[in-house]
Order: sequence, then structure tokens, then C-alpha cells
Amino acid sequence: MPPEPLRIAAAAANAAAARRDEPVTVGTLAVVAARARRRALRAGDPEVDTGHLLHALLETDDSALGVAAPLPVQATRLMGYLVQRSIGFGRLWRFGEGVADREQERSAGLAWSATAAGALARAARSGGGDGTVLDLLRELATVPDSRAAEILRGAAIDPAAVVQRCATAQGADRAAW
Repeated sequence: MPPEPLRIAAAAANAAAARRDEPVTVGTLAVVAARARRRALRAGDPEVDTGHLLHALLETDDSALGVAAPLPVQATRLMGYLVQRSIGFGRLWRFGEGVADREQERSAGLAWSATAAGALARAARSGGGDGTVLDLLRELATVPDSRAAEILRGAAIDPAAVVQRCATAQGADRAAW
């Protein structure tokens, strides 16, 4: 067995190697990433997952909800599920929550799940490096075993249909230019 200092150093190196940093984002995607990070931090989760990203995305941009859940019953189910999830970890909020110190947030040691980091990075690279919320929504719905896809299916929303609606909406936006 290695001496104690070597074991501690090895454990720290392994933890650092396992930690996935937040992909570099700008604009609206940076806002979504910050909100997702706050959600994970408030929940006490060890990493930011695609569920946190989906929730942050839907609260950041109203048009994303219309694309994700075009039927009122779908939108109600989806937002109801996300509100339930928020209430669950909302009980743990402390006085003054929402006035978080950004540096403390960044240094909290939160990792990003591989799926969440990948979706955010791919969305950020879309559209010539200036990804949109619809790029991120599409990426979140593309991975069938992600937490975001599970949430969509739980609200009776087909993730594959979300991908198609994102493509259609983005095509309409580009045609309007």
C-alpha cells in the first residue's frame, strides 16, 4: 500500500481527471449553462446533467417550450414535472438564494455529465459557433438514454419529434432572413 501522501495525491489526480469541465459557451447558451449549474448546485447533485440543462433551457427561452411541447397538454405535463423536480430540491434552498457568488459557483467542484457536456459543446459549435437554444434542445433530445430525453418521454413527448420540430423551426428562421 502506498504511503498516505501518495494515496491522497493519486486520489486527487483521479478526481481531477474524472471531472468534466463546462464547455465554453457564449450568449444565450452561457446563460443556460449557468442556470443549469445553479440547479445542480442547489439540488446537491454531484454533476450537471441533461435534465438540468433542459430545465434551464425552457426557463430561459419561451420559444423552446413551444418547440419541445407544441400541445397544451404536453407543455403542462412537461412544466409540471419540472416544477415538481424543483420543489423537491427547493426545500434545501437557503436564505438569500439566487444572489449566488459566481466565482463560488464555478469553484464548487461540479462536474458535467459526459452527455450534458457533449450536448452543450455540440450546440455551441452549431450555426458557425454561435449556437441557439434550439440547437441545444435538438442535441438534448437526440441522445435517447439521456435524462432530458427521459423527462420528455415522461411528459408524453417523443424526443425524435422534438428533433424534427427543431429542424423545422430553424429552417423557418433561416428562410426568414
